[in-house]
Amino acid sequence: MRVVVVGGGVIGCSAAFALARRGAEVILVERGAVGSGASGAAAGMLAPLSESDTPGDFVDLCLAALRGFELWLESVEELAQMRVDLVRSGVLMLASRPEQERDLRARLAWQRQSDPRIEFLDATALARLAPHLGPGFAGALLYPGEVQVDARRYSLALSRAASAAGAHVREGTPATAILIQDRRAVGVQIAGERLMADAVLVASGSDAALLRLAGVDLPLTSIKGELVRLVPAARLAGPIIFAPGGYLTPKADGSVLVGATQMPDRHDLAVGAGSIATLLDFAFGVVPALREARFAEAWAGLRPSLPDRIPAIGPVPQVDSLWMAVGHHRNGILLAGWTGEQLAAAILDQVPVPEVVAPGRFLDTVAG
Repeated sequence: MRVVVVGGGVIGCSAAFALARRGAEVILVERGAVGSGASGAAAGMLAPLSESDTPGDFVDLCLAALRGFELWLESVEELAQMRVDLVRSGVLMLASRPEQERDLRARLAWQRQSDPRIEFLDATALARLAPHLGPGFAGALLYPGEVQVDARRYSLALSRAASAAGAHVREGTPATAILIQDRRAVGVQIAGERLMADAVLVASGSDAALLRLAGVDLPLTSIKGELVRLVPAARLAGPIIFAPGGYLTPKADGSVLVGATQMPDRHDLAVGAGSIATLLDFAFGVVPALREARFAEAWAGLRPSLPDRIPAIGPVPQVDSLWMAVGHHRNGILLAGWTGEQLAAAILDQVPVPEVVAPGRFLDTVAG
């Protein structure tokens, strides 16, 4: 089977890798550089429970993705011939007010059913675990099973693994149209060339233009997020820290990512001075010693989002052989490997994709 994948972020590269290593002929086209969009801009957290307010099928799916991640990553690293910085850091979710503490204890009641290692830390236990925290935190939830990677290295590794598995990765190659004949996707149009295929997979992040041209009206949008990287004088060891207003992510190289703003329906990548000031004030309030850190960089990314914050993964109704994997919101790094494997099984072996992520929940009609 010949498959054209549109989009070279972690989702597209994962699908290309999973398809190619199962014997498919894969061409991946990316309009810019691999990982140059939301994938490379991400903080790299795999945190399904600390990022979930309520239980449900999607949370269960995210937990399954986390359980399978290390085995997936080993296969990626082996073919890519490079290491990705996996850090088993865990996550601390802080509470500074009584109502926040009550919310954390309510979370604990259902989340321990998924991971009995999660525990509530009172102020004394929290101070022992994280003495670098500023004052005013009454307690926290500790998620010891959550991890993180360097998102930029992960994006590069996935691209290299896909190529090593036999996929043809073409950067600087925008797709301008999906070719449809008799309500069946038969390829994509690029500059001066038609790439014919047995199946087309659109993994275009927050950009729905190509799908709209094919008559697919998906309510996909972007939520802009800005991040700052600091380099503290002394290494900030310990878990990722979520606190009201943002998060701090200590990375393997000793830097700390501070994030992130949330700006719906913004499509620019400019970083505002006010946003930097807000993020720095947040960081200094959580870890006062970061006032002495060196400012390294700031950047923005566009989170691809659907109204329910759940991705659309699977076949497009009424257009045979057209597939999508978009709208991963804050879970692209976590779900990339899971998405790739699910799509490879679905496209090559007709294994159904779980209903909770099915694109049909948004698509009543599709024009051909």
